Amino acid sequence: MNIRKRIALAAAVTALGTGLAVAPAAHAAPAHSVQQAAVKASCNHYSGTKLTKAGQTGSAAAKRIREVQCLININTSYPTLLDVDGKFGTKTYNAVVSVQKHAFPNDSSQWDGQVGTKTWAKLRSGVWW
Repeated sequence: MNIRKRIALAAAVTALGTGLAVAPAAHAAPAHSVQQAAVKASCNHYSGTKLTKAGQTGSAAAKRIREVQCLININTSYPTLLDVDGKFGTKTYNAVVSVQKHAFPNDSSQWDGQVGTKTWAKLRSGVWW
């Protein structure tokens, strides 16, 4: 998904959350203004910090995975919009590793594709990459 579509998605999510109506614009707003509006967005699927990784199943894991997928879509510039389907497959794993590389560039031990307390905190810290 290109940056203009991501900006439009973030603006729409923000507008829906505040009850504002948004008319389509001829040109996309500057990225920084939309990002500031979406800071600390929550997807409301899960609010904890339990370790979340590939191979987990069940409804509780699916809620955590949907939260990860949604937070990556809203709070990062990951180039591919993830399906928020609750399945921790290859696409979600690759997105998590990419997020971890951006979040912890000097600590390769964090690039494990698992969402633990540090990765949860970074995903929830607002738009940052």
